[in-house]
Amino acid sequence: MKTIIPARAAFSCLFLTALLAGSVQAGIPDTFTNLKVFPRDIGKQNLLSAMRDFSTALDVRCTFCHVQKTPGDFDSIDWASDEIKHKDASRGMMTMVRNINSELLPASTGESGGRVRCITCHRGLENPQTLDHLLLETIEKDGVDVGIARYRELRDEYYGKGAYNFSPSTLNEVAETLAQSRGDMTGAVKVLDLGIEMNPDDSITYLMKGKILMFQGDKEGALASMNKALELDPGNEQIIRILDGINK
Repeated sequence: MKTIIPARAAFSCLFLTALLAGSVQAGIPDTFTNLKVFPRDIGKQNLLSAMRDFSTALDVRCTFCHVQKTPGDFDSIDWASDEIKHKDASRGMMTMVRNINSELLPASTGESGGRVRCITCHRGLENPQTLDHLLLETIEKDGVDVGIARYRELRDEYYGKGAYNFSPSTLNEVAETLAQSRGDMTGAVKVLDLGIEMNPDDSITYLMKGKILMFQGDKEGALASMNKALELDPGNEQIIRILDGINK
């Protein structure tokens, strides 16, 4: 059901947003010191715009990079301080992005219109790690069950936000790595079962599970998984060949 916001409430929300934005700007000086990447004569609005882009890209606030002497007191932020190491890291990232946009992209594409931004990689994450690598690291450290629990937590928090790739290919990649590179067939099947739970119409997940079960000698399980894969993708010649082999 569509929610209708009364005009007075909508105006109040806009007014509050503007008021908060104004209070933030009021706490920022009109002139700046210790600028090492930004132009020394950058205008306040241009600097604030860049800071907002950083905040959105990493889903962080000012105190991620800037020292706040009194917790909760915005006016106590020491903007020039380099005490927090994230600030130096951001300078390196800014330089990297500038080089990509001004030199590397034009050289590789032959075009001058391409542009990357912080959000291109970060997508609302402080550490823009891909989901498959994050899960494999978790599994390596704490086991498959913890990795699966971590996936559920991340899906609950980030699904639909673009931070992680929750398509079937991610769990399939994790399962393939566990089976082929680490020899963990049982763990791979657990991950594929999670994939089937999350994406019950993905034929590739059933195909992969069927292959692993066949390798483990579970003919009945392999046959059931392959039949489901064929039901979802009737014209898949690979599935048909495997089923012919199982049924012989």
